[in-house]
Amino acid sequence: MSWQVTARVSGGCKYSTEETEAYLHAAKALSHAADELNRTHDSFRALSFQLSTYPYASSAVALLSGSNSYCNAADHIELPYDQLIERCDSHASALGAMAARLSELSALIIRAQSLYSQVDDAGRRALNELLQLTITSFPKESILAGMAMSALGYVMGSINEGKSNPIYLLDSLDWAQEGIMGAAGAALSGYGKVAGLLHADEVNHAAGTISKTSSRGYNLIQGNNLTVTRVRPKTEVVRESHSVSEAMEDLRRLGEERLGKADLNSGLEYGTIAISKYRRTDGTNSWLVTIPGTDGKRDSPFGWPQNVELMSSDSKQRMEADSARMVQEAMKQAGINSDEPVALIGHSQGGIVAATIASDLKDDYDVKHVVTAGSPVANHPIPDKTWVTSVEMDDELVAALDGAPNPNSEHWLTVRGTASKSDNNPKSTFAGTPVIDAPDNKEITHWLKYHQAAYQNATDMGSSAVKTHERHFDEILDGDLQEVMYFEGRMSK
Repeated sequence: MSWQVTARVSGGCKYSTEETEAYLHAAKALSHAADELNRTHDSFRALSFQLSTYPYASSAVALLSGSNSYCNAADHIELPYDQLIERCDSHASALGAMAARLSELSALIIRAQSLYSQVDDAGRRALNELLQLTITSFPKESILAGMAMSALGYVMGSINEGKSNPIYLLDSLDWAQEGIMGAAGAALSGYGKVAGLLHADEVNHAAGTISKTSSRGYNLIQGNNLTVTRVRPKTEVVRESHSVSEAMEDLRRLGEERLGKADLNSGLEYGTIAISKYRRTDGTNSWLVTIPGTDGKRDSPFGWPQNVELMSSDSKQRMEADSARMVQEAMKQAGINSDEPVALIGHSQGGIVAATIASDLKDDYDVKHVVTAGSPVANHPIPDKTWVTSVEMDDELVAALDGAPNPNSEHWLTVRGTASKSDNNPKSTFAGTPVIDAPDNKEITHWLKYHQAAYQNATDMGSSAVKTHERHFDEILDGDLQEVMYFEGRMSK
């Protein structure tokens, strides 16, 4: 069986009271119809059982009366019990399938239109705070409990898979990842138990404290001189995009190509981003900046330590991260003017860079839309003028490193995906979106192909929020692609 992803949507759209009531009314009507069908299903099952007992009862009466048949009348006709039972069972199965279908449609309306997202997010925040309080109050016990749950998840997952797989060590604690990170952030940032509960950016404050030391040390090893050079690929990598899905596919192509995992033979290497220039119908320019994630090379501006700097609660510190500096310099070299609309899309560290540019260079560039995939950006101060589309996986950990759920607002849409084994039932309303090139065994869902499947599943559901964000993204790039510029960054002493 292959892997599939089902998605939930939070934020991204504001419904009127009438619209909300209309969706709820439709969902409840379908649910009530499903209940009625289930009751009829139970009646047919009961009738089938009753009919199955009649032949035995007839035989018993005949035996007790000493006759060969229950009725010796000339016009007596034996009922075709087997056929009747078969028809009852058939009707019961059909009614059960219809009831399940209607129940799925009812739940799909609620899930696709995120009718209860505010309640779900509130519950998630409450769980995070409870976990944070528990962990900070009972650290030793919490660590032991977490280790036990993680070990149990590893054992059970490995048994089900038929071989040892360490991914299940993380998978069993996916529901607690944000709370755990919040508690760790509160401890590292010096917040007390009560003070930590009053903040949502404990991790960012902790990252700021850590990066003050880590950045200096890494600068001694890597150097702090940044060189940004425009490079030209041998083959096309980033193509014309007019949707988030298309832009995500190009992000994957560029990310895998620069890590040597693709087979495009473009010649592009690590530390490379792409900037696409569009000519809009009104003659003005618009831009799309494509930013892959961490590559971890020794002289790359997209190293591991830069993630900590980008997560800092301090604006100046965020913009001192080599990857943020590189993207800023590339945007300058590309010739993006302050009054030209810009969209940024990034995976992992690339998404944090995109959120940092939108937050800290809001006066330098007109960033209209940011798309992040697997990026912990909940606490970045992105201005209201910038729309945000975030795609996250439940068990990837990386997106939970900010220790908080994303804001739930009209301009901030979050698509959360859950990976599972495919049930190979295409008739199901909840059939997930297949993950391209996924192995049979469980793997880390931080790979971009899982975020692509999650976003596609949210699109297929017909979510109004997804449609609204898609239109906004397309409006920015409403025109023809003029050129794609690639920029490579290197660090030296």
